[in-house]
Amino acid sequence: MRSQNYSDILNSIPAASGTSAILGYFGPTEDDVVVFSNYSSRTPAKIPMLIGNNDYEAGLFRTQFALNGLFYPDNFWTAFNLQAFTCPTGIRANLSIANEIPTWRYRYMGVFPNLAVSSEAGTWHTAEVPMLFNTAPSSPPATAEQVSIGNYMRGAWAAFAKDPQEGLTNYGWPVYNTSQDSLVRLGFENKTGPNLINPYRYDADCVFVNVSSTDSNVEIPDLPDLGAAVTPTANGTSPTPTPTATGTGAGAGGASGTTWPSPTSTNAGERLKVGGYLSFVAVMAIALM
Repeated sequence: MRSQNYSDILNSIPAASGTSAILGYFGPTEDDVVVFSNYSSRTPAKIPMLIGNNDYEAGLFRTQFALNGLFYPDNFWTAFNLQAFTCPTGIRANLSIANEIPTWRYRYMGVFPNLAVSSEAGTWHTAEVPMLFNTAPSSPPATAEQVSIGNYMRGAWAAFAKDPQEGLTNYGWPVYNTSQDSLVRLGFENKTGPNLINPYRYDADCVFVNVSSTDSNVEIPDLPDLGAAVTPTANGTSPTPTPTATGTGAGAGGASGTTWPSPTSTNAGERLKVGGYLSFVAVMAIALM
Protein backbone atom coordinates (compact mmCIF):
# COMPACT_ATOMS: atom_id res chain seq x y z
CA MET A 1 0.00 0.00 0.00
CA ARG A 2 2.81 2.42 0.84
CA SER A 3 4.33 1.98 -2.59
CA GLN A 4 1.07 2.82 -4.38
CA ASN A 5 -0.14 6.22 -5.53
CA TYR A 6 -3.27 7.29 -3.61
CA SER A 7 -5.19 7.89 -6.84
CA ASP A 8 -4.49 4.32 -7.97
CA ILE A 9 -5.82 3.03 -4.67
CA LEU A 10 -8.98 5.11 -4.96
CA ASN A 11 -9.50 4.05 -8.57
CA SER A 12 -9.23 0.39 -7.60
CA ILE A 13 -12.28 0.61 -5.34
CA PRO A 14 -15.20 -1.00 -7.21
CA ALA A 15 -18.37 0.92 -7.91
CA ALA A 16 -21.13 0.33 -5.39
CA SER A 17 -24.84 0.92 -5.09
CA GLY A 18 -27.42 0.93 -2.32
CA THR A 19 -26.10 0.86 1.24
CA SER A 20 -22.67 -0.20 -0.02
CA ALA A 21 -22.39 3.15 -1.76
CA ILE A 22 -22.93 4.83 1.62
CA LEU A 23 -20.52 2.71 3.63
CA GLY A 24 -17.99 2.12 0.86
CA TYR A 25 -15.78 -0.93 0.43
CA PHE A 26 -13.66 -0.78 3.54
CA GLY A 27 -12.62 -4.12 4.92
CA PRO A 28 -9.92 -6.78 4.88
CA THR A 29 -9.23 -9.02 1.90
CA GLU A 30 -8.04 -12.55 2.61
CA ASP A 31 -4.65 -13.02 0.98
CA ASP A 32 -3.12 -15.52 3.45
CA VAL A 33 -0.17 -13.17 3.79
CA VAL A 34 -1.54 -10.34 5.89
CA VAL A 35 -5.13 -11.49 6.39
CA PHE A 36 -5.67 -15.22 6.79
CA SER A 37 -8.62 -17.44 5.97
CA ASN A 38 -7.95 -20.07 8.64
CA TYR A 39 -7.47 -18.24 11.93
CA SER A 40 -9.17 -20.99 13.93
CA SER A 41 -6.45 -23.47 12.92
CA ARG A 42 -3.51 -21.12 13.42
CA THR A 43 -1.42 -20.77 16.57
CA PRO A 44 -1.87 -17.27 18.02
CA ALA A 45 1.21 -15.17 18.64
CA LYS A 46 1.99 -14.74 22.32
CA ILE A 47 1.99 -10.96 22.08
CA PRO A 48 0.23 -8.68 24.59
CA MET A 49 -2.96 -7.14 23.22
CA LEU A 50 -4.78 -3.88 23.82
CA ILE A 51 -8.25 -4.14 22.28
CA GLY A 52 -11.47 -2.22 22.56
CA ASN A 53 -14.32 -0.42 20.86
CA ASN A 54 -16.43 2.67 21.24
CA ASP A 55 -19.72 2.72 23.09
CA TYR A 56 -21.89 3.52 20.06
CA GLU A 57 -19.84 2.80 16.96
CA ALA A 58 -23.12 2.58 15.06
CA GLY A 59 -23.61 6.32 15.56
CA LEU A 60 -21.40 7.24 12.62
CA PHE A 61 -23.16 4.85 10.24
CA ARG A 62 -26.57 5.89 11.52
CA THR A 63 -25.66 9.47 10.70
CA GLN A 64 -24.33 8.54 7.26
CA PHE A 65 -27.54 6.69 6.46
CA ALA A 66 -29.68 9.57 7.69
CA LEU A 67 -27.80 12.04 5.49
CA ASN A 68 -28.68 9.77 2.59
CA GLY A 69 -32.37 9.65 3.55
CA LEU A 70 -32.35 6.17 5.12
CA PHE A 71 -33.69 5.65 8.63
CA TYR A 72 -33.69 2.44 10.64
CA PRO A 73 -35.23 2.03 14.12
CA ASP A 74 -33.19 2.16 17.32
CA ASN A 75 -33.16 -1.61 17.81
CA PHE A 76 -31.56 -2.11 14.40
CA TRP A 77 -28.62 0.08 15.37
CA THR A 78 -28.38 -1.52 18.81
CA ALA A 79 -28.02 -4.93 17.19
CA PHE A 80 -25.64 -3.52 14.56
CA ASN A 81 -23.46 -2.09 17.31
CA LEU A 82 -23.29 -5.47 19.03
CA GLN A 83 -22.84 -7.55 15.91
CA ALA A 84 -20.19 -5.42 14.23
CA PHE A 85 -18.19 -4.14 17.18
CA THR A 86 -18.95 -5.11 20.79
CA CYS A 87 -19.26 -8.87 20.29
CA PRO A 88 -16.30 -9.34 17.92
CA THR A 89 -14.18 -7.36 20.39
CA GLY A 90 -15.33 -9.58 23.25
CA ILE A 91 -14.76 -12.76 21.26
CA ARG A 92 -11.23 -11.68 20.32
CA ALA A 93 -10.38 -10.68 23.89
CA ASN A 94 -11.79 -13.93 25.28
CA LEU A 95 -9.80 -16.00 22.79
CA SER A 96 -6.66 -14.13 23.76
CA ILE A 97 -6.95 -14.86 27.45
CA ALA A 98 -7.96 -18.45 26.67
CA ASN A 99 -4.55 -18.73 24.98
CA GLU A 100 -2.85 -17.09 27.99
CA ILE A 101 -2.06 -13.89 26.11
CA PRO A 102 -1.88 -10.79 28.34
CA THR A 103 -4.85 -8.69 27.27
CA TRP A 104 -6.32 -5.34 28.22
CA ARG A 105 -9.76 -4.34 27.02
CA TYR A 106 -11.42 -0.93 26.96
CA ARG A 107 -14.68 0.70 25.93
CA TYR A 108 -14.45 4.40 25.04
CA MET A 109 -17.53 6.38 26.06
CA GLY A 110 -16.67 10.08 25.86
CA VAL A 111 -19.14 12.49 24.25
CA PHE A 112 -18.00 16.08 23.70
CA PRO A 113 -19.47 19.11 21.86
CA ASN A 114 -16.55 19.64 19.48
CA LEU A 115 -16.64 15.99 18.35
CA ALA A 116 -20.39 15.58 17.91
CA VAL A 117 -21.25 14.47 14.39
CA SER A 118 -25.02 14.39 14.98
CA SER A 119 -27.59 14.49 17.73
CA GLU A 120 -27.83 10.69 17.77
CA ALA A 121 -24.22 9.66 17.14
CA GLY A 122 -23.09 9.24 20.75
CA THR A 123 -19.55 7.84 20.96
CA TRP A 124 -19.37 7.07 17.26
CA HIS A 125 -16.94 4.98 15.22
CA THR A 126 -13.42 6.56 15.37
CA ALA A 127 -14.48 9.21 17.90
CA GLU A 128 -11.46 8.17 19.97
CA VAL A 129 -8.97 9.06 17.22
CA PRO A 130 -9.01 12.86 17.71
CA MET A 131 -8.66 12.22 21.45
CA LEU A 132 -5.62 9.99 21.00
CA PHE A 133 -3.92 12.30 18.51
CA ASN A 134 -5.06 15.49 20.26
CA THR A 135 -6.58 16.79 17.02
CA ALA A 136 -10.10 17.74 18.10
CA PRO A 137 -11.37 21.03 16.62
CA SER A 138 -10.68 24.15 18.67
CA SER A 139 -14.20 25.50 18.15
CA PRO A 140 -16.10 24.94 20.26
CA PRO A 141 -13.21 24.65 22.71
CA ALA A 142 -12.52 21.38 24.45
CA THR A 143 -14.12 20.97 27.85
CA ALA A 144 -11.96 20.51 30.95
CA GLU A 145 -13.19 16.91 31.17
CA GLN A 146 -12.23 16.28 27.55
CA VAL A 147 -8.70 17.61 28.07
CA SER A 148 -8.26 15.46 31.17
CA ILE A 149 -9.60 12.30 29.52
CA GLY A 150 -7.51 12.88 26.39
CA ASN A 151 -4.34 13.20 28.45
CA TYR A 152 -5.24 10.04 30.34
CA MET A 153 -5.90 8.06 27.16
CA ARG A 154 -2.68 9.17 25.51
CA GLY A 155 -0.84 8.17 28.66
CA ALA A 156 -2.38 4.69 28.53
CA TRP A 157 -1.53 4.13 24.87
CA ALA A 158 2.02 5.37 25.46
CA ALA A 159 2.41 3.09 28.48
CA PHE A 160 1.38 0.06 26.42
CA ALA A 161 3.63 1.03 23.50
CA LYS A 162 6.64 1.49 25.77
CA ASP A 163 6.09 -1.68 27.80
CA PRO A 164 3.44 -4.05 26.39
CA GLN A 165 3.96 -6.53 29.23
CA GLU A 166 3.66 -4.29 32.28
CA GLY A 167 2.96 -0.75 31.07
CA LEU A 168 -0.81 -0.78 31.52
CA THR A 169 -0.60 -2.71 34.79
CA ASN A 170 1.69 0.00 36.14
CA TYR A 171 -0.77 2.57 34.77
CA GLY A 172 -3.51 1.08 36.94
CA TRP A 173 -5.33 -1.14 34.46
CA PRO A 174 -6.17 -4.73 35.41
CA VAL A 175 -5.39 -7.54 32.99
CA TYR A 176 -8.60 -8.57 31.24
CA ASN A 177 -10.55 -11.28 33.04
CA THR A 178 -14.18 -12.14 32.27
CA SER A 179 -14.94 -12.92 35.93
CA GLN A 180 -13.71 -9.58 37.25
CA ASP A 181 -14.28 -5.86 36.83
CA SER A 182 -11.59 -5.64 34.19
CA LEU A 183 -13.23 -3.79 31.30
CA VAL A 184 -11.85 -0.24 31.31
CA ARG A 185 -14.52 2.34 30.54
CA LEU A 186 -12.71 5.36 29.19
CA GLY A 187 -14.63 8.61 29.46
CA PHE A 188 -17.50 6.95 31.33
CA GLU A 189 -19.82 9.79 32.36
CA ASN A 190 -17.02 12.02 31.02
CA LYS A 191 -14.80 11.12 33.98
CA THR A 192 -11.07 10.49 33.90
CA GLY A 193 -9.77 7.10 34.99
CA PRO A 194 -10.33 3.40 34.30
CA ASN A 195 -13.95 3.17 35.65
CA LEU A 196 -13.91 -0.62 35.74
CA ILE A 197 -16.87 -2.93 35.12
CA ASN A 198 -17.39 -6.61 34.44
CA PRO A 199 -17.47 -7.13 30.63
CA TYR A 200 -20.76 -9.00 31.00
CA ARG A 201 -22.38 -5.57 31.27
CA TYR A 202 -21.95 -5.09 27.52
CA ASP A 203 -21.37 -8.64 26.24
CA ALA A 204 -24.48 -10.26 27.74
CA ASP A 205 -26.68 -9.74 24.67
CA CYS A 206 -24.08 -11.24 22.32
CA VAL A 207 -25.91 -14.56 22.63
CA PHE A 208 -28.75 -13.01 20.62
CA VAL A 209 -26.79 -11.87 17.57
CA ASN A 210 -24.93 -13.73 14.87
CA VAL A 211 -21.62 -11.97 14.45
CA SER A 212 -20.94 -13.75 11.16
CA SER A 213 -24.23 -12.81 9.51
CA THR A 214 -24.49 -10.13 6.85
CA ASP A 215 -28.16 -10.78 6.09
CA SER A 216 -30.30 -7.86 7.26
CA ASN A 217 -33.49 -9.84 6.62
CA VAL A 218 -32.98 -12.44 9.37
CA GLU A 219 -35.09 -12.26 12.49
CA ILE A 220 -33.40 -10.42 15.34
CA PRO A 221 -34.92 -10.09 18.81
CA ASP A 222 -35.60 -6.85 20.59
CA LEU A 223 -32.50 -7.13 22.74
CA PRO A 224 -33.23 -7.28 26.49
CA ASP A 225 -29.93 -5.69 27.70
CA LEU A 226 -29.25 -8.59 30.03
CA GLY A 227 -26.23 -6.86 31.53
CA ALA A 228 -28.08 -3.72 32.58
CA ALA A 229 -28.07 -4.71 36.26
CA VAL A 230 -24.29 -5.20 36.38
CA THR A 231 -22.55 -2.58 38.48
CA PRO A 232 -18.96 -2.24 39.66
CA THR A 233 -18.18 -4.41 42.69
CA ALA A 234 -16.24 -3.36 45.75
CA ASN A 235 -13.49 -5.93 45.27
CA GLY A 236 -13.55 -6.02 41.49
CA THR A 237 -14.75 -9.63 41.36
CA SER A 238 -18.18 -10.45 40.02
CA PRO A 239 -20.11 -13.59 40.98
CA THR A 240 -21.99 -13.39 37.70
CA PRO A 241 -20.49 -15.79 35.15
CA THR A 242 -19.74 -14.24 31.81
CA PRO A 243 -20.76 -16.42 28.85
CA THR A 244 -18.16 -16.68 26.16
CA ALA A 245 -19.54 -15.08 23.02
CA THR A 246 -19.70 -17.66 20.27
CA GLY A 247 -21.63 -15.89 17.55
CA THR A 248 -24.78 -17.95 17.98
CA GLY A 249 -27.63 -17.36 15.61
CA ALA A 250 -30.15 -14.61 16.06
CA GLY A 251 -33.02 -15.47 18.31
CA ALA A 252 -31.02 -17.74 20.62
CA GLY A 253 -32.39 -18.10 24.10
CA GLY A 254 -35.99 -18.04 23.02
CA ALA A 255 -36.34 -14.29 22.74
CA SER A 256 -39.14 -13.15 20.51
CA GLY A 257 -37.82 -11.75 17.26
CA THR A 258 -38.85 -9.14 14.80
CA THR A 259 -37.89 -8.91 11.16
CA TRP A 260 -36.01 -5.77 10.30
CA PRO A 261 -38.24 -3.38 8.39
CA SER A 262 -37.08 -1.77 5.23
CA PRO A 263 -35.56 1.61 5.94
CA THR A 264 -37.83 4.57 5.54
CA SER A 265 -36.75 7.17 3.03
CA THR A 266 -38.15 10.05 5.05
CA ASN A 267 -37.39 11.22 8.53
CA ALA A 268 -40.78 10.06 9.82
CA GLY A 269 -40.90 12.93 12.26
CA GLU A 270 -37.48 12.17 13.69
CA ARG A 271 -35.07 15.08 13.51
CA LEU A 272 -31.35 14.41 13.34
CA LYS A 273 -29.08 17.40 13.73
CA VAL A 274 -25.68 17.17 12.06
CA GLY A 275 -22.82 18.35 14.23
CA GLY A 276 -20.04 20.70 13.28
CA TYR A 277 -17.34 18.03 13.43
CA LEU A 278 -19.06 15.99 10.72
CA SER A 279 -19.32 19.11 8.55
CA PHE A 280 -15.60 19.70 9.12
CA VAL A 281 -14.77 16.13 8.12
CA ALA A 282 -16.94 16.37 5.03
CA VAL A 283 -15.25 19.60 3.93
CA MET A 284 -11.81 18.04 4.40
CA ALA A 285 -12.84 14.96 2.42
CA ILE A 286 -14.08 17.09 -0.46
CA ALA A 287 -10.89 19.14 -0.38
CA LEU A 288 -8.79 15.98 -0.69
CA MET A 289 -10.75 14.56 -3.63
